[in-house]
Amino acid sequence: MRRMSWYITLLVCGLFLVGVEIFIPGGVVGAAGAAALIGAAVMGFMIFPLWLGWLSLLLILVLTAIAAFVWMKYFPKSPMGKALSLTQHISKKDQDDSTWKPGMKGTALSILRPAGKALIEGRHADVIADGTWIEQNAAIEVIKVEGNRIYVREMKH
Repeated sequence: MRRMSWYITLLVCGLFLVGVEIFIPGGVVGAAGAAALIGAAVMGFMIFPLWLGWLSLLLILVLTAIAAFVWMKYFPKSPMGKALSLTQHISKKDQDDSTWKPGMKGTALSILRPAGKALIEGRHADVIADGTWIEQNAAIEVIKVEGNRIYVREMKH
């Protein structure tokens, strides 16, 4: 009977400690929980017949998988989960508010190999060449804008 209480204690403490790891990051608490679950599995083989030992191990694995699934599915939506996580919604407007547009023309102020400085329609910009080096003072055209990256190509005369 004493071994059975150790088995239950290790099982409950192991699941609890693995869950607490979310709140106290660092790995020590989670490792202690994993060790407790392994201890419970070993105790299961010691106190039960062999087939029940395997069933006990399967039960531990299933309970751990269910707990992880429920945790990942429902915890982030809970008030505590929302308080512990960072969320930021990026709207289409936030992504498209660049004043740089494809087709704008300018001049390379430095050699672009592949990045450098340019003057585009009277304004200075950090730009990236389209894969080839572009000499200083060459005429350039904006071909693509992704976030804060402005891609240009040399205009052939």
